[in-house]
Amino acid sequence: MNKLSLTALGLTVLFSVAIEGAERHTADGDVRGADLPDGSAIFRTIPYAAPPVDALRWQAPAPVAPWKGVRDVDMPGRACAQSFEGWNVKETAESVEDCLYLAVHEPKHKSNEKLPVLFWIHGGSNRAGAGHGTADSLIYKHGVVIVSIEYRLGVFGFLASPELTNESPHHSSGNYGLLDQIAALKWVQRNIAAFGGDPHQVTIAGQSAGAMDIGQLMRSPLAVGLFSKAIQESGVMCPPRTQADNEKIGINLMEVLQISRGPTALDQLRKVPVNVLLEAVTKLTPPGGDAGGLWMETSADGWVIPVGNNDLYKSGNVSHIPHIIGNITQEFGFDGPPDQLRGMVTQLYAQNADAALKLYGLNADKQPADDPVLGNVGTQILTDFIFRCPSYRLIKSEMAAHQKVWRYEFGLRRPGSARVEHNAELDYVFDAAPANATPLTWPPLQEYWANFVKTGNPNGPSLPHWPEVTAGANYIEFLPTGIQYGKDLHSDACQLLSK
Repeated sequence: MNKLSLTALGLTVLFSVAIEGAERHTADGDVRGADLPDGSAIFRTIPYAAPPVDALRWQAPAPVAPWKGVRDVDMPGRACAQSFEGWNVKETAESVEDCLYLAVHEPKHKSNEKLPVLFWIHGGSNRAGAGHGTADSLIYKHGVVIVSIEYRLGVFGFLASPELTNESPHHSSGNYGLLDQIAALKWVQRNIAAFGGDPHQVTIAGQSAGAMDIGQLMRSPLAVGLFSKAIQESGVMCPPRTQADNEKIGINLMEVLQISRGPTALDQLRKVPVNVLLEAVTKLTPPGGDAGGLWMETSADGWVIPVGNNDLYKSGNVSHIPHIIGNITQEFGFDGPPDQLRGMVTQLYAQNADAALKLYGLNADKQPADDPVLGNVGTQILTDFIFRCPSYRLIKSEMAAHQKVWRYEFGLRRPGSARVEHNAELDYVFDAAPANATPLTWPPLQEYWANFVKTGNPNGPSLPHWPEVTAGANYIEFLPTGIQYGKDLHSDACQLLSK
């Protein structure tokens, strides 16, 4: 057995050594992957768009040039160009600008079977990470075709500028990473039947930035009809910036690179080496001062993302499809003295700050005690603001539209981790349970996710029942003490935040 470390996901998966080539026909040409001993087949690097380099840098993804003969697609995938973020050592080392490839893992199946498809969008703040290793995970054993993609990141995937907008026939710039995801979904519609997949049963799933991008895809008119279900793990969606606000980032980049704006500006910008562009990004002044969110807020350009109503949570503004949504009990750990936490609450809750301070126990001089599940009060505030409350607003709109939705919170540590944190659920979704695992130590997320991909409902035989969200705002909680059920997940804080 060979061991593959899925660094971007924080998990390890075992898979068998390929023994012979598997050939499939796509609309662009024939591909050869690898037959595995269990009867499945994997194809690691299928191109779904032309290399986005030279004149195609900062353009909508172009069609793949068709090829003759059989193309070998069993070589290891590579991440899209990115800088080191402290956790993405492997991805940074392998990253390249020519990266628009996807991987497919096809389970063993009968020739006339049409299997449901799990389409994975990786996280990493839209500036780091990789997706290709996900295709090696074991969820395919539940009869699910896995598709994992790479999409342009950071400055290559989300840069806007007046020059790029003016060049575009759609008067759009800044959403190239989303356009890549849409192009990959279109590839699935054209080709997945050749791999045993059903193009009418595609579930888009993602974590963190990948989940936030799913929120944008659920709103984009260009993605209508390309998927039928969605899973958002630890991320909803950021309201997009206006096109003009996002274009200021491109103006700033040209200032940093000392490129004069004018007729030759884009030609010069497209000739800047990858490493120089990545270094220049570190010198940008982010809108609002948040460097971490620089590439998270897409452009409301009127083509990829609608212009006008930026309240993404009103019913009618997003695709109404079966939906799983949830977060970690303690997403990002944060602690600080009471005065700092009070200042944060005052800034976030504005006119409702007094009520929020009382709710978090910050209306007295002493520090509130830690919650055994939700952590210290700083962690609770951040998790509410970034994760729970955006989910609360989205679920309210879904309920108004009579949409089927299942909500969760996950509170177990990732194997080998010292605490509950962002990413913790991914091992339980994609990896195999250890031999000594019990329902307490290894909750059945993989089975729930696979059932949802197959039926649009996470429930199935031998699984604890997961209730659909109703007017009582039900949710399921996965904890070291077992599965728990609750209602109105921090809705008191979220109601104050949304007023």
